Amino acid sequence: MGDRGLRARHGLCGGSFPFRVPSGKVLEIKIGAARGVRLMGIQDRDYYREGPSFLDRVGQQGATVWLIAITVGVFFGQIMTGWPRALSPLVAYGAFDTDAVLRGEVWRLLTAAFLHADLWHLFFNMLILYWAGTSLETVRGSRELVLFYLFSAVGANVFYLGGQLAGLTPMGRAIGASGAVTATLVLFAFHFPRAQVRLYFFIPMPVWLMVVVFVGFDALFALGAADPRGGRIAYLAHLGGAAFGLIYFQSGVRFSNLFAASPKTRARPKLRVIAPPVEDAPAPVAAVVEAPPRRPADEQLEAKLDAVLAKVSKYGPESLSPDEREIFYRAGELYKKRRK
Repeated sequence: MGDRGLRARHGLCGGSFPFRVPSGKVLEIKIGAARGVRLMGIQDRDYYREGPSFLDRVGQQGATVWLIAITVGVFFGQIMTGWPRALSPLVAYGAFDTDAVLRGEVWRLLTAAFLHADLWHLFFNMLILYWAGTSLETVRGSRELVLFYLFSAVGANVFYLGGQLAGLTPMGRAIGASGAVTATLVLFAFHFPRAQVRLYFFIPMPVWLMVVVFVGFDALFALGAADPRGGRIAYLAHLGGAAFGLIYFQSGVRFSNLFAASPKTRARPKLRVIAPPVEDAPAPVAAVVEAPPRRPADEQLEAKLDAVLAKVSKYGPESLSPDEREIFYRAGELYKKRRK
């Protein structure tokens, strides 16, 4: 299969993929654009620009930064649409509300995580999310982190709802991302238990100890201990987030695998078998039957490259193993020889 067939099969156009192969050389596989698509010129490439533009910098931000940006944007939307923020229609239709959820408004289990009561509530939640989320994003990936954060928000509020129905805490309304942030912090502690933090910016301790302290106080106040904040904190939502982070890590589940798009298979056309007319059998003639020629090495290499390109198209260049990067290097050398 030639270059055009590989591009057509995988939908790749107008890009280049640099790889460092085990031999130490740097290989850049360049794939041309499909028909009707403008090819990238030299002046369009990053390494020929004077510096990244503002839009380039925005596009390079990770999922954690985008989650924070959306949450901050919603908070300013609360301010613009109602003061105090509890009167905002965003809160009226998005906050966790026991009666509303039981009536079927289940979206509140998620939207409540993007609403906050005041600036300090928002600041500390987003500070912890940025600190823990950016590190987790390098381990779990951006897509997985976003799905984990959204599911943990729903899981924490479901736990809070269950506690209300069981009579452990009064029914009412709640807003905030504390449940999802607690789940993110617990997951971070499992991955980086010895990371040093400063509790309240002053007291140094490993992150696992800080998580134990936070969850311990949440459990005490949820069980009826004297609450210094007068019952304004949904401690059961914090505990639900912590439980979600624990179960997620111990189970080894990956939400991105559950929502991965299955490859589309084309329906094969139905074939009809038509029997040829019967003719007189010719006299047998002795002939020398030659063994079928072996598949050329370059075709085998193209077949391997075909599979590697499929993986790049689906999971990105960073998913390739050293052996697959070596296939890219060999394919590049082969194509160079063909052009000579």
